[in-house]
Amino acid sequence: MKTLVFGLLIFFCTCVSAKRVELNWNITYTFANPDGMNERRVIGVNGKWPPPIIEVDQGDQLVINAFNSLDEGTSLHAHGFFQRGTNYYDGAASVTECGIPPNSSYTYEMQVTQSGTFWLHSHYMAQYVDGLRTPLIVHPAEEYYQYDEEIIVMLEAWYHRKSKDIYDQLLSTSEEIRNAPFRPYMLVNSRGGEDLNQTTIRFEPGKTYRLRLINVSGTGMVRFGIENHKMDVIEVDGVDTEIKSVNSMQLSVGQRASVLVTAKDNDKFNYAYHADIFTDIQSGVARADLPFSSIIEYSQGAQLVNNTNSTVDWDFFQDVDLIPMEKLPLPSVHKWIPLEVHTSIFDDRREHLAFNNRTYETPLVPTLTTALTTGYQAYFSDIYGFKSHPIILDPMENVEIAIFNKDINSHPFHLHGHNFFLKERGSLDHNPANLTQAGKYPIRRDTITVPPLSYAIIRFIADNPGIWLFHCHMQFHNEQGLALTFIEAPFQIINSTKLPAQYKNNCDLMGIPNEGNAMGRKGLDLPNESRGPFPLEGF
Repeated sequence: MKTLVFGLLIFFCTCVSAKRVELNWNITYTFANPDGMNERRVIGVNGKWPPPIIEVDQGDQLVINAFNSLDEGTSLHAHGFFQRGTNYYDGAASVTECGIPPNSSYTYEMQVTQSGTFWLHSHYMAQYVDGLRTPLIVHPAEEYYQYDEEIIVMLEAWYHRKSKDIYDQLLSTSEEIRNAPFRPYMLVNSRGGEDLNQTTIRFEPGKTYRLRLINVSGTGMVRFGIENHKMDVIEVDGVDTEIKSVNSMQLSVGQRASVLVTAKDNDKFNYAYHADIFTDIQSGVARADLPFSSIIEYSQGAQLVNNTNSTVDWDFFQDVDLIPMEKLPLPSVHKWIPLEVHTSIFDDRREHLAFNNRTYETPLVPTLTTALTTGYQAYFSDIYGFKSHPIILDPMENVEIAIFNKDINSHPFHLHGHNFFLKERGSLDHNPANLTQAGKYPIRRDTITVPPLSYAIIRFIADNPGIWLFHCHMQFHNEQGLALTFIEAPFQIINSTKLPAQYKNNCDLMGIPNEGNAMGRKGLDLPNESRGPFPLEGF
């Protein structure tokens, strides 16, 4: 009874204090030199970069009036938000909207039902790599843990080149061009370089800090740790957890974690923190361990503790044994989906990535439009186009995905519209020493790292009708085809979705049909639909 009363009290407080948070964003080009080494064109908001941090309370309505002043399309995706009933605000261009054309607008109206650490970014090609990304923090009515202050630590492997240039290189038909080396540079809260004043994190003795770690890179895992300081994990991907003490955290692209760090009780010394990049974009391209360190400052001018012999343990962060505060049992399985991950040279002479040898390509007509305008045929997967790799899910179906990473690269896989239960991890050689399984109440996340030659098993409940991407969040891997589309409860989508007028208007402005199958035609009429490219033998 006490639990029920407490839950009702939280609900009441959330509803009473809920507010409308309205932001006017003019998405613009500007110039920035965040690490002092290279000025380049970036994408900012209202003529400034980085875009402003967004902080809201659980229960609020977040409204972003986005106007596109770029010379190409754009979109905004709230990474980790479920978007229940508002699939058309998920922001995945060519999937749940056409995108915002130049000199046009789209208003994203999102009901904030979750709490925790999220981020907002463009979901138009690899555009967020050019700087259109920012933390999105949602504060609950009640916190599980007490702390004195919180600090956002946005971690980013930053490139001195435009995303389009990198994309063109990686998809070149020339092996020499494709494998030409390039490297990222670490930014912490959009600042980097040799001037450590730009990246210093300041502590006061005796205080407990919540560090909200967010990896917003286009590529690259980031390993974070503080010399002579323990970290207590209390949240991953917007899910509160029981405390797990660690010396370091590894965050793949798109992952978030909150850690509590209790400061020393005096200001005699300052300490190094590390935010090292491990890049694994392609075989032969930029595979490197790139160290970065800066300062946890207790007192200006205090001695920096010698970090020649690092106290930070860089073992892989094991998330299977995390225990969520909200304990839900692992659902049974209705549908099993095996996915093999490969990188190969395909018959178009380009290097692609693929699930089950099918490389993703966006359809002409957004998948949501197709689901809404094809009637009973919305239940036929062929209508969405072979290359969109559509998988139909029944309402409330329990889905298990077994991801077999046969690649030499790690991959962070992100599921839109859901959290999933993390059931199991292991190696492809089935070595028992590498097997880890969840307990009675598995952790739930929205982004999972699957290391090379390893597998992971996840489950989720199809309780959110809509069109949801499942893709690698190494953004260039996504652009090279490592994605698929879940068509979840198509008849419920039809019966419960009314598109905003701006959705159709933007499609008209971009010359994209507002009805029909993946090619904008009626029914299953997909003439001369290309199903390739396909992997070449021996590559």
